[in-house]
Amino acid sequence: MPEQAAVDKLLMRRCGVSEVSTPLWTVAEDAAGYAAAGFAAIGVWLHKLERGRMEGPFWMPDQIIPDDVIKDSVAAVKDSGLTVSHVVLSGNYTDEATHDRAIEHTLHAIDVAAALDAACLIINPGRLNGLDRGAATDLAVSALRRVLRERRAPVRLALEPVIDWQSDFLNTLAQALDLADAIDHPDVGVYPDTWHLWETGTYDDDIARAGDRIFGFHLNDGRSGDRNREIPGAGEIPLADMVRAAEAAGYTGTYDVEYTTPMAVGPAFDVPYEEVLRRCAAGMTQVLREAGVDAGAPGDS
Repeated sequence: MPEQAAVDKLLMRRCGVSEVSTPLWTVAEDAAGYAAAGFAAIGVWLHKLERGRMEGPFWMPDQIIPDDVIKDSVAAVKDSGLTVSHVVLSGNYTDEATHDRAIEHTLHAIDVAAALDAACLIINPGRLNGLDRGAATDLAVSALRRVLRERRAPVRLALEPVIDWQSDFLNTLAQALDLADAIDHPDVGVYPDTWHLWETGTYDDDIARAGDRIFGFHLNDGRSGDRNREIPGAGEIPLADMVRAAEAAGYTGTYDVEYTTPMAVGPAFDVPYEEVLRRCAAGMTQVLREAGVDAGAPGDS
């Protein structure tokens, strides 16, 4: 479907790209490439600020980003005209051995997000690590309350639930909302991802409950039982229905694709990033059109 669909330039004002979609490009290349493809927003990954590109297996960022790297990244994004919809990633508070260091990293990540004028910083609080859910929740709550007390900029924090084989702690939007309720702060919300949530069975109720605590939205496609992702609209996830529910809950921001399949090894994924972006743009705008999304600028719908 997305390869034949035309790109809706107005709906592109509601579309963004998370940098993992183009892992071997730099931040500057990402910003220029996304803008050239007509996207409105970029999701900046701290991984690229740490190492320049994303090569090899996934890692959890934990480094202090040099000031010159932050400055260059800010300039590249500003020159592109893109907004920063989110910064990825901080967290891992549930490992008691690294608890304090993880908090310090989040405080630094907030500074980076503030420099980029990002709408939010995505938080993954960690895994259970042998703890019961109550103990893990207590560690996450205490960590994030401390972060909120000590942060140097009012950047919002967005909890992103992920599929169970990536973490055994926050797997549903309801669990993320429960954690947000426990923290009880207006700058703590959630970041739904269709690929992670479509088979939880509680999405519709959870997204309605989230309401104005939806700080961003990853629009990703796939197939049941397959760990690879599809171009939006090319899989079997009911994306239009999920977007329609988010809009009904009051969401007015961008929908950002995280097409991680290009990181896979093999000729099937050896596609130029410009073509990946073109396919994503076509698929995303068709999904948004089917969902009846307002074509205005983010925040104006």
